[in-house]
Amino acid sequence: MKFVLSLLICILISCTVSAQKKWKYKVKVIEHGGKRHRGFFYAAEDTRLVVIKKNADTVGIDAADIDRLFIHRRAIVAPVAIAAAAATAALAIDNPNALETAVIIIIGVPLSVCAGLVVGELFANKRFYKKLHAKDFPSIKADLQKFTVLK
Repeated sequence: MKFVLSLLICILISCTVSAQKKWKYKVKVIEHGGKRHRGFFYAAEDTRLVVIKKNADTVGIDAADIDRLFIHRRAIVAPVAIAAAAATAALAIDNPNALETAVIIIIGVPLSVCAGLVVGELFANKRFYKKLHAKDFPSIKADLQKFTVLK
């Protein structure tokens, strides 16, 4: 049983990681008026940013309208959380006492998922740009190009 569970966990983690090999960066743009745009970072130009929303619409946001810009890397948080939960479940199965096993699974797995999320967020590559103006974009364009899908 331990071997089958360990094999299943390894296959699950490898499928999760292989599906997320291409790094994508989530972006949150806040305009001066308070309007928020969320999506994937597609392209950065001198005068605007192009963001792909969840429904595959592209939105071009002018540099003069952007107040804050937050960039966050996907695909590192979930594998760490899954690995932490799998490790806790494997420890629970090793325990010969059924009551302790149930307690570890009921309490330990959610706590290990939370710990995995915290650790994954610490390793996620984040960028914050605050109080931006239109004149700032040509200077940070080279840095933003690292995070875009369109090179």
